[in-house]
Amino acid sequence: MNLDFNSKSPLSKAMNGVIDESLEKQNKKQTPRTYLGGSRLGVECERALQFEYFNTPKDEGKDFPGRVLRIFRRGHWAEDYLIECINDAGFDLRTEKPNSKEQYGFSVMQDKIQGHCDGVFLDGKGIFETPALWECKCIQEKDFNILKREGVQKKYPVYYGQMQVYQAYLQLTEHPAIFTAISANTMSIYWELVPFNPQAAQELSDKGVKIIQACENGELLPKMSNDPASYKCKWCSWCDRCHNL
Repeated sequence: MNLDFNSKSPLSKAMNGVIDESLEKQNKKQTPRTYLGGSRLGVECERALQFEYFNTPKDEGKDFPGRVLRIFRRGHWAEDYLIECINDAGFDLRTEKPNSKEQYGFSVMQDKIQGHCDGVFLDGKGIFETPALWECKCIQEKDFNILKREGVQKKYPVYYGQMQVYQAYLQLTEHPAIFTAISANTMSIYWELVPFNPQAAQELSDKGVKIIQACENGELLPKMSNDPASYKCKWCSWCDRCHNL
């Protein structure tokens, strides 16, 4: 490989290029899902979820670049660190079922819809009731501040929907779920109680069934907009494919 050391910050450019190329190759080698993720049922566009279920190739240039893949890994690191902090503080947070190495999760519709949660609190030290579902996200400071003002249901409806589905299928409906967000910039932590909403959970469950049945019947569900430049479509990984069918 020839390196261009004449550009500004040549070492950074060269090193990051090699690392990101490696990450992108690793990502392409990952075994694709064979199911629709329960965490995705809150996504508004049903046709986009069909593309996800079929592992449809993304539009040219829409694959995740190495920088974004590094951001995803940062989220896992932040989650692992917070799990350690929580348990060191005396809470009982389990990421695996007692007496096993199996992650808390569910599978329905002959394994065509599946989901795995970040964890389950079994002891809230009197601060909140348990057992309670736990979901954790690492986000940038700008979004973190909006989240604190608006709450997870408004700011992140997909995450809210994920918790409703998981509470229902994991039978953790008696006590509110615990949603945690970490600022990637300041490491500030936001906590929110998310009560179970049976109507929302049922609607999302029905949506999942509808999507799987449409896929199996060869039915293409409606797109969100007829304008590919609309805010609902232009960032979609399958915008070109969808609007040229």
